[in-house]
Amino acid sequence: MADSTAQLESIQPADQTAWVKSRRTMPAWLMSLLIHALIGTLLILTVQTVSKGIGDEPARKGTIALANRSAESTEYESNDNAANATGQQTSDAQQAEQAIDSALPALDLPPSDIGNLLPRGDESIGGQQSDGLPSAGSQLEGGAPSKGGLGDEGTTTVFGAEGKGSRFVYVFDRSASMTGAPLNAAKAELLKSLDDLQKLHQFAIIFYNQEPLAFSPRGDRPQLVFADEQGKNLAKQFVRGVIASGGTKHLDALKLALKMNPDVIFFLTDADQPALLPHELEEIHRLNRGISIHAIEFGYGKYDGRRNFLVKLAEGNDGKHVYVDISGLRGSSSY
Repeated sequence: MADSTAQLESIQPADQTAWVKSRRTMPAWLMSLLIHALIGTLLILTVQTVSKGIGDEPARKGTIALANRSAESTEYESNDNAANATGQQTSDAQQAEQAIDSALPALDLPPSDIGNLLPRGDESIGGQQSDGLPSAGSQLEGGAPSKGGLGDEGTTTVFGAEGKGSRFVYVFDRSASMTGAPLNAAKAELLKSLDDLQKLHQFAIIFYNQEPLAFSPRGDRPQLVFADEQGKNLAKQFVRGVIASGGTKHLDALKLALKMNPDVIFFLTDADQPALLPHELEEIHRLNRGISIHAIEFGYGKYDGRRNFLVKLAEGNDGKHVYVDISGLRGSSSY
């Protein structure tokens, strides 16, 4: 400090002024650097303050809004509305899946040699169980099953009426007038027709008088079953137990068969009376979705060419009418 004072005293006044100015003048680049550093520091402090303020603000439940802007107004919808819309879409999807499920065919369990390739238990096709019998999920109510079976198209006949497809329903009269030889002949022909079916073909059997009596292995509602060995054996037991009794009502049995949506229906009766009325024939035609209905008529003596309701039923539903003279039949059972 003493040396600096001595230097100042040794410098002339004019020189002293120039020396002081040189000591106090700061280079421009250093000044610019200091200014930028100050500005940067202020920006950092500002950002930290704002971020802290945002982070400290408590979260609000359900406060995120969706704004739909139009030329006239701006509409805001909360997250709760969006969640409700998502829930409605999920409900609609579930209803569509149920509608599709209810439209699936009622199937019996496929033959054992392909069982390992198909779902088991509750996941089996058409709601079938692993015991080889249809489950309650394959009942007819809730919509007709889809058309077409799992097997290739096959051919079978009933008294000369030929049916082609993979799904067949037999609707046979068992009223009192069929007692003895007529019913025995009908049973034998039915079982013979079943023998023509392959194991992936499907079938159902309905005997009727005033009301339908359907083949139902599980004892619930009627359904199509597979024509494998088990299905045919169960069908034989059912057919052998059918007896003739009561009156005749054709319409309910035919409507039940149509609900199963087969490829072919074989309809057999000896009843010229009571006939299906014109409006009943029209109803059957309206309910039919491409099903061939073959009408087999049992009668005594030669066919006289009458165009009765059976002829009209076959003609109106892509089928064939067959007349069978049963006057020569005997009462013995051949099945």
